[in-house]
Amino acid sequence: MTNSPISLQQQETMHGYVEEVLRFRKVLNLTSISKPDVFERRFITPTLAMMPLMPKQGRLLDIGSGMGVPGIPLMIAFPDLYGVLVERRKKRAEFLRHVIRLFHLQGTVYDADIRHLPCLHIDVFTARAVIKPESLLKMCKPHANALACAVLPVAQNTGFSRHSDWNPVSRIMVDAGEKQQIQRYELRSIKSLCLHPFC
Repeated sequence: MTNSPISLQQQETMHGYVEEVLRFRKVLNLTSISKPDVFERRFITPTLAMMPLMPKQGRLLDIGSGMGVPGIPLMIAFPDLYGVLVERRKKRAEFLRHVIRLFHLQGTVYDADIRHLPCLHIDVFTARAVIKPESLLKMCKPHANALACAVLPVAQNTGFSRHSDWNPVSRIMVDAGEKQQIQRYELRSIKSLCLHPFC
């Protein structure tokens, strides 16, 4: 990772994470990519491009985490982020727990549908390759702390979503891996909207 925005120690952890994904990629059907440099170019570099729009601490929710992108790389890049990874497929969820244990990351994994979970009290939301930001933002609202934000990678030509509960505040274009843009939204309300009955 040349010109990396993370430290050498974090780069070593990132390489270790990539190796774990590739080690389990066939048995868990994580990715068709088999070469570390290709994986890093396709997934890690674009995730690290999200860093300027990310808060450095708080509770991070990665929805549909799969093999852990972007949640795990962001947890490595920001040690003060507590990761909450939601992945419905139980075997992939167990893989994510393995990665968190192996690299001593701060986080919890749920093998469930995000819509069926009690309020998770989240400060920043993300997901990989978001096709419909408005649908994802709607799912985020019941889990949001006060002043929560969402940092979402979308296709380069995607306009800001117009959502009654979220303000679009900034975006950056990324020419890494695949051309895309990163959009940041902030919750409109200054009070917590985490109103799930289990809170």
